[in-house]
Amino acid sequence: MRSMAVGVRAGRRAQLRKPFCWQHSCCNHVRVDVRVEVTGERSADELRSLREWLVAEESLRGRVRLVARPPSEGTLGTGLDALVIALGNVGAFTGFATVAVTWLKRRAGRMEVKITRPDGSTLVVSSDLVLPQTAQELRETADRLTRDLASRPDEVDG
Repeated sequence: MRSMAVGVRAGRRAQLRKPFCWQHSCCNHVRVDVRVEVTGERSADELRSLREWLVAEESLRGRVRLVARPPSEGTLGTGLDALVIALGNVGAFTGFATVAVTWLKRRAGRMEVKITRPDGSTLVVSSDLVLPQTAQELRETADRLTRDLASRPDEVDG
């Protein structure tokens, strides 16, 4: 993985730029489901917390669902694995990026939010990045994440 200027890392060499319609190549309509994982202490609890923040955002209501993993051998019940978020318009992309960055800033301890797109490319935002940031820098990080999420999966930065 390589680091981007504001600390969002792009996996599989995919730092993405231009809006792209996942349904039609003729317009700027974007439809993408992203998988979101949280790493760090108490990741299942933190995943639930992130979900609460996301569903409180009007542009994301009805677009966020928890994904459970199968129970481990000898255990009862399932564990939380990830969130899947249906992003389909600029408001949803912006809402998700803003909430994710703000939520991460308010967490205690070191953790990361890993976002995986349908093509397998990943973006990772770390608490190490956002904790020391000013309000303006947080807005810039959220804007960068919004642009990268809404970009074409086949475009690679240099």
